[in-house]
Amino acid sequence: MANNAYIGIDLGTSGCRAIAIDQQQNIIARSQRALTISHDNSPISEQDPDTHWHLVKQALSELIPHCQHYEIKAIAVDATSGSILITDGLGQPLTPILMYNDARAVEQSQHIADIAPANSGAHGASSGLAKLAYLQQNHTFPPHCHLLHQADWINFKLGAPLGISDENNALKTGYDPITRQWPEWIDSIADRSQLPDVVSPGQLIGILSDELCAHFNLTSAPNIVAGTTDSIAALLATGANQIGDAVTSLGSTLVVKLISDTPIFLPEHGVYSHRLGDKWLVGGASNTGSAVLKHFFNSGELQRLSRLISLDNKTPDYYPLLSKGERFPINNPELKPRLSPRSTDDVKCLHGMLKGIANIEQQAYQVLEQAGAPAVNSIRTVGGGAVNKVWQTIRQHAIPVSFITPKHTEAAYGVACLASNSLKDKV
Repeated sequence: MANNAYIGIDLGTSGCRAIAIDQQQNIIARSQRALTISHDNSPISEQDPDTHWHLVKQALSELIPHCQHYEIKAIAVDATSGSILITDGLGQPLTPILMYNDARAVEQSQHIADIAPANSGAHGASSGLAKLAYLQQNHTFPPHCHLLHQADWINFKLGAPLGISDENNALKTGYDPITRQWPEWIDSIADRSQLPDVVSPGQLIGILSDELCAHFNLTSAPNIVAGTTDSIAALLATGANQIGDAVTSLGSTLVVKLISDTPIFLPEHGVYSHRLGDKWLVGGASNTGSAVLKHFFNSGELQRLSRLISLDNKTPDYYPLLSKGERFPINNPELKPRLSPRSTDDVKCLHGMLKGIANIEQQAYQVLEQAGAPAVNSIRTVGGGAVNKVWQTIRQHAIPVSFITPKHTEAAYGVACLASNSLKDKV
């Protein structure tokens, strides 16, 4: 049997990561390229599409020589959700990539709010559809132009036809995952001829171009399969795949995702559902998270104080937020942080914060279950907070289910697995 390889490409705001895996989903090699970005409080967040493509090409140039004893069968790409650009009919960029956190389309999002169903993923100034409306009102585009999501752009440069997207990336552009089509109401916002054709993640959409096969010294062209968003790719990396499996991201914010047999939409809480094969991925995000901890303690203090925590001690009743306003599991823009009275004992204070965030996590899964999602039967943890073992113990006391330590959490690995699984019956 031939040794087959599969490549996953993860394109985020800070750069590109690529991972190659074999048929048993063991890692063969990895590479990455960093992207220099500026951080400010401007609502403008845009990046150069050609720069993104050059990063991908450089990462592949480093990765592919490590696969010389394998036949590369498929490549899949994940990228940030809600990041879009406009190209002409030949695929030449007409705009920068408006990134996921570009927040200029406030006026356009208000118009969308007036006509879009409450459960649409197109709400908000950062949605792909709001960005498209903003660009249409501020530019004059030629006929036959295309909206591409960040991942669609890379797929096109790899060799896929222009104007193909996946169901997960298309969600924030207004795609309806229930009916699996662009809804009729979208015609009052955009010319649907500019919108991509949408396919399931993992579906074959093209092959690597002859030019790139020659550039990478490949004698056989790998397939290009539709990918997904970066957050879903990271979930796939953990191995979560059964109904009731959950993944908690303990990053700057607290994000929970749960595999469900039915879609759940709680737009007032920012909860939407993505298709995940024949299942659904239900997710929501709180404004609490590690950013609150790092506001009070540096990394060294967090490690040192965590080791001093006695789990038997009582803690203050905290709801840790950096500023007022919460979206999930409580939807209250006026909710104030509850971090007082601030204990003079730093160990007790940190213990209270960790326990407070764990209680919010427990409440988040409870809200999803009350809305019709299945009960959580296991939790995998990703993000920087995953390494804090004391925090995990506190969380296990709050949520008495099986906590599984995932072997992999990188989005590039998850989308490589998607490429592998998409062809497992064809190779």
